[in-house]
Amino acid sequence: MAKFAYMFTFADNTEERLATRPAHREYLAGLLEQGKLVASGPFVDDTGALIIYEAADEAEVRELIANDPYSEIGVAASWTLNEWNRVYNAG
Repeated sequence: MAKFAYMFTFADNTEERLATRPAHREYLAGLLEQGKLVASGPFVDDTGALIIYEAADEAEVRELIANDPYSEIGVAASWTLNEWNRVYNAG
């Protein structure tokens, strides 16, 4: 298993994003229960978010992203996906 960092900026659809947020968070909670989510959350300035997944490969992560309710409404204006190597972990 590998970790992948998905960082994205929000598109200009705040009202639709906020309406979809409960379904998005429910989806992420399910991934957490399955051991496929390491961490997630929006940036303090509300310009985007970071989600760290645990998956077998990039193809699996792309499928997880595609199945997220946020993807269905086009929340990400721009994004990056990188395999991530955790060096330190604070308790």
